[in-house]
Amino acid sequence: MSAALRAGFIGLGDMGGAIVTRLLAAGLPVTLWARRPESLRQFDSGRFHAAVSPAELGRHSDVVGICVFADADVRQVVLGPDGVLAGLSWGSVLLIHSTVSVATCREIAAQAARVGVAVIDAPVTGARARALAGDLVVLLGGEAAAIEKARPVLATFAGTTAHLGSLGSGQRMKALNNALGNATGRLASMAIEVGAQLGLDVGWVTEILRTGSAASAPMTSMVERLMRDPEFADLAARMIVKDTALFREMCAEAGVEAGVLEELAGERAEHIVPVLGGSAGGTPAKAGEGRPGRTRLRVAEPGRGGPHESLELMLARL
Repeated sequence: MSAALRAGFIGLGDMGGAIVTRLLAAGLPVTLWARRPESLRQFDSGRFHAAVSPAELGRHSDVVGICVFADADVRQVVLGPDGVLAGLSWGSVLLIHSTVSVATCREIAAQAARVGVAVIDAPVTGARARALAGDLVVLLGGEAAAIEKARPVLATFAGTTAHLGSLGSGQRMKALNNALGNATGRLASMAIEVGAQLGLDVGWVTEILRTGSAASAPMTSMVERLMRDPEFADLAARMIVKDTALFREMCAEAGVEAGVLEELAGERAEHIVPVLGGSAGGTPAKAGEGRPGRTRLRVAEPGRGGPHESLELMLARL
């Protein structure tokens, strides 16, 4: 029965595309829908069914994953007149992988229950590389029976599935995880800026902070991707703004004071990468100067040439 489970997926971006790659590699019957048809070109066209609408995708699926950007996007593709819910049959499972509010999950679940569809909030954590390796952490909230039905789908891309409690628990855990990650990222960016102000070779600063005892996933992501890809850095800044707002909202509703954790997480979008001014040998700018995500610091391998020859500083105003 598990082998015949049909998977549907909407949201084919950086993370969603990697998840779909795993679904296809596992040999599951897969149906996809995308607002932009060109998003489907990353996959072999002979290995999936391309639905003409979210509702058609629902009709072809037993388990559907949603991995779009924000609350409004999730509501549109699920609850719209031609949304996924209009096509899903009784007993189907809807996985909300997007990082959204608990209220949105509850709203969708209430409408889904009327047609016998179970909703699980299932945000994921881990980078694209971990998704492609089938090693994501999936944070689950909802009924255990629905999770078990969806498990053959989850198993294709998850190394860890954590059932954290009732509907919304996964989103709360994801908000907390993102807040800590963003706060850590803010400190990582600050550390690189301070290293430059101390006159240290930035190539070595980033290498040691990435691989030494202070290493962290946010530091690695910043050095290996954000500092090299300004377009992705811009997208990351937008996600951080959204996710920090969700964290603040959840804390306020629960009467929780997050203090410095919330403050540092909130600053992260404005400091998505370290900001250094002037030439390699000039005086570094103060942290925060420049537009978020618009300044790239690209670092070559440390120790090549003179004290500044390992640093390529490129200020790109896009």
